[in-house]
Amino acid sequence: MTPDHAPGRILAQIRSLQPSLLPAEQSVAGVFLARSDQIVELSSQQVAELAGASRATVVRTCQSLGFSGYQQLRVLLARDAGYDQPQSRPAAVGPAGMVTETFAQVASAVKSMTALLEPAAVESAVRAIAAARRVLVVGNGLSAALALDTASRLGAIGRQAEAPIDVIGQQIAARLLGPDDVLLIISGSGASSSTLRVAQAGLDAGARLLVVTAFARSPLAAMSGTVLVVGMPELTFRDEVTVTTRIPQTILVEGLIAALTEELGDSAAAAKSLALAVIGDNLGE
Repeated sequence: MTPDHAPGRILAQIRSLQPSLLPAEQSVAGVFLARSDQIVELSSQQVAELAGASRATVVRTCQSLGFSGYQQLRVLLARDAGYDQPQSRPAAVGPAGMVTETFAQVASAVKSMTALLEPAAVESAVRAIAAARRVLVVGNGLSAALALDTASRLGAIGRQAEAPIDVIGQQIAARLLGPDDVLLIISGSGASSSTLRVAQAGLDAGARLLVVTAFARSPLAAMSGTVLVVGMPELTFRDEVTVTTRIPQTILVEGLIAALTEELGDSAAAAKSLALAVIGDNLGE
């Protein structure tokens, strides 16, 4: 087992790359996702028939997804099925049960959330933010609140950061960055046109671009050399841009803050002490 084919990575890789495929290839990838537990029993011709495509398209889809062919993908999916045995749980009953079930679903999805998260990219991002003169955090749509929270959390450990809300203001702020600055963009889809314009403005200014997204082969990911890919399993691209949560990205930010606190050492500890003092002064008796 190689790091590139760690358990849980295969379905996450297919799901992350599916939106970037050609339409016929997307249909084949959809079969891989929907019938992952059956793929070991299906021939490439059977997959082609299920997808309404040709056998050649099945092979081409596997190669577009980063595999040598259908046989390699089938073996890896079969191996992952052995690692990932779903645990049956009683159906959630009532509001409290549904809330508890949500926590259980998140817990069971952790392996899939982090399957595409590269350790080298995490380390690079932490070092870049720690050394930056200025940090600009950008998120729009469902990612806007997380961008604001990230900037606030960075400020609490002594990393001066800002997260403008207005899309024009974001582009202006990005254009005013320099080579010693970091532009951190959070985007589930990685395809928002307004966010892409901010990314380009930051690159034009010479800033370091860091991207947090759910899709590894998105337009935004293609612009950055440091991409942190985390996402919920079983979510389509449509889900990601409409109704889904930012739980994986939120947990990732939590981890980055912890790693940055360790990286910054005494300066982060001093900043946290000052922040706690201010908070204490504003708490009632």
